Amino acid sequence: MEIMEKEPQPIQDELTFLKLLPLKLHYLLFFAGNSAIFPYIFVYAKQLGITADVIGYITATLWCVTVLTRPVLGGLADHFQKFKLVLTCMLLVSIVSDLGLSFIPQPPQPASNSTTNSSVICLQDNSYLVEFEADTCAASLCAENCTFSCHLCERDSTACTRANISFYLSEYFEIELIDNVPSNCTEKLLSECDNSSRKDCINNTVSDTGGSYEQNAPLQLALFTGFASLFFICLTTLESLTDAACGNALEGKMELYGRQRMYGTIGWGMFSLLAGYLNHVVTGSSLLVSYWPGFYMALIFYIFDIGTIWKLKIKHIRKAKNVFKDVGRLLFQPKILLFLLQIICSGMLRGIFSTYQLWYLESLGASQLLLGSVTSTQCFLGEVIFFFISGWIIQKIGHLNVFLLSFVTNGLRFLLYSFLENPWWAMLIELLQGPAYGSFFAAVTAYVRVIAPKGAEATMQGITLAALEGIGMSVGNLLGGNWVHNLGARTTFYWAGIMSLIFGMASCILNGLLACKVIK
Repeated sequence: MEIMEKEPQPIQDELTFLKLLPLKLHYLLFFAGNSAIFPYIFVYAKQLGITADVIGYITATLWCVTVLTRPVLGGLADHFQKFKLVLTCMLLVSIVSDLGLSFIPQPPQPASNSTTNSSVICLQDNSYLVEFEADTCAASLCAENCTFSCHLCERDSTACTRANISFYLSEYFEIELIDNVPSNCTEKLLSECDNSSRKDCINNTVSDTGGSYEQNAPLQLALFTGFASLFFICLTTLESLTDAACGNALEGKMELYGRQRMYGTIGWGMFSLLAGYLNHVVTGSSLLVSYWPGFYMALIFYIFDIGTIWKLKIKHIRKAKNVFKDVGRLLFQPKILLFLLQIICSGMLRGIFSTYQLWYLESLGASQLLLGSVTSTQCFLGEVIFFFISGWIIQKIGHLNVFLLSFVTNGLRFLLYSFLENPWWAMLIELLQGPAYGSFFAAVTAYVRVIAPKGAEATMQGITLAALEGIGMSVGNLLGGNWVHNLGARTTFYWAGIMSLIFGMASCILNGLLACKVIK
């Protein structure tokens, strides 16, 4: 009797690698394109004169929209089995939104008969934005006819507490000490300062001519909201459909998911750094940051990715008779509802961090090159490693304990950021990105594949990511926007860290109840 020999393992591994190569390349190109836009989109909006609270409202609304678009588009892809067509259409719309964002004009400067200067002052450890007329304030900031307005920037400002002085004036980032300031001058400034409203100090001092931009200018606000909406819908739909296609290609071997998804992280890390570097070089000595290199980098990657999508090998699987009915029945199970609740809580934390991390670092004086370096560090030294070993971690501690690890790590990271003074230390803190997000996202995707009804994987993936980024990140952006606007970024990160640790304790209790089968 002839015995069939098994194919040697190295050959099998090579064949598997070649089979999944188009998928790896798609992850690489798609996330490379996103990395040139997404990390910088909020600081770009900041430069357009959009305030932190309004950014929170816009982003929360956009993530809410994805609660509907993810499962609907995922359901259509499941029903018609047209993954490649839907992915291509989403990339084409992404190209349109990318070009639209790049062409938004800078807000006009207010007309004035006299030159208006904007400066930042420190009074009693708080920073304030002072706008005054240079013609009447030439001799002294507190001249008798000096007209000015004063608004609170940040309470307990790091720059103010580091300076061992009670008062200084800064022209953008250059600090000029003012000696022998009369006490009546300080009193006048304090009496004029409005502590109930807040201003964006950076956006009000970026002009070479000294003028200040109009906050939340209608044209810039409308254009940014419209194109950002298209971008967010496409980005989130592509993400969930790609993960579903990955599960299809792996044929149930979801322990290999992290090793495919890490190519997206490699693309993000490499090209977010390149985008930051090119933005830095093109900006040069200008006080207005140029973001167009990143926008056009994304355009190139998206075009190449369209060709890659049609090389994907996606099997037609048995369609569920009623996708939404099967998934709806699943959602009534208590353990699934509690799983989605944990996903929403994680999304809240991610919403605060992803929207305001670079915003915070920029307020500490970080350059565009440093912003790109931080993003690259969190990818290569954080996510890539944990995506690669995610299968081993999940096998050792289980899906739900990976969620617990993410909450604890996020809490530690937020608290470290809240005490940060030198923005370069952020590169070390970002080593925590691996357990905070890398292994967590792999565990979420693998768990969804386990619980989803046959033929409804893309729909369930869409619902889960809608909970994570649609509901969770919406709430996170609302909280973060209001906290950053009213309390400052430092205090926001502190309380986000405390909140994350509380979520971690709740997750620990929940995991114990599930292990004891109290909850089924």
